[in-house]
Amino acid sequence: MTIQSILCIFGGSENELNAANTALMLGKEYSAQVRFLHISPDPSAYASMYGYGDCYATPALLDACEKDNKERLAKTRQYVAELTAKYHTQLDSEGSPAHHTSAKLVHLTGRPDDIIAQEGRLSDLIITQRTTANALYDSSLIAALFNTGRPVILLPVQTIKAELGKYKTIAVAWKGTLDAARAIYNAMPFLERAEKVIVLTAEGAGETYDLAAEAALLEYLHAHGIHAQGIVVAAGNLAASDALLTRAKELGADLLVMGAYGHTRFREMMLGGVTNDVLAAAEIPLLLSH
Repeated sequence: MTIQSILCIFGGSENELNAANTALMLGKEYSAQVRFLHISPDPSAYASMYGYGDCYATPALLDACEKDNKERLAKTRQYVAELTAKYHTQLDSEGSPAHHTSAKLVHLTGRPDDIIAQEGRLSDLIITQRTTANALYDSSLIAALFNTGRPVILLPVQTIKAELGKYKTIAVAWKGTLDAARAIYNAMPFLERAEKVIVLTAEGAGETYDLAAEAALLEYLHAHGIHAQGIVVAAGNLAASDALLTRAKELGADLLVMGAYGHTRFREMMLGGVTNDVLAAAEIPLLLSH
């Protein structure tokens, strides 16, 4: 798999600039087209949201929404123009040749879930920035994960590494599940260019480590020219998510690859799960696949 089309969900705020920078750096790395997706809420939707009986959203509320949309779009245009100039990347250039880095600002108005699904399904990779205290409640991230079928890079609030998008040491969370296998396949463009790949298997109390399964995975990666190291993470009294994140940080991982929501999201919301816990606590970039 190659990366030729990158979608960056960008609301135009300063705390999303890591996502925009990462998208452009990866665009240069893979000679890909980068599309910055800016979504404006439809002001008319407020009428049905706030309407009750004969009472509807006031003109003042709709005007405020329109004003906010215009200000956010203007800021987005400014940031995108500045960043593409910084990375010497053509912006909104019609007819850019294939396998050539370019950038495009896509502004659409409507329901974010529908728009992210529409644009994300025609992308090789989606990049988004964590903008809430807990990414679990980030509607854009959830829409990208569940509605597109594409891998998603989620960046933390603060990016630890100065070199955004330079994933030299990659940790892979492995459990032998369908979503974990899909994550590894989707991460191949990054794994093939990494200097070090470490497969982390969390082992809880009473669990039996499957040495043969790990050997089969390492052989599969080797067939792709990836020389990975397998490490068993003994969770002990820690949750599997805490054990994985702690070990990945100790190893200096720039990126953690993992499957997302092997169980239903509702089940994990109610009963807990590794995905929820990692989304809540991760301080390194994640490559997620559902």
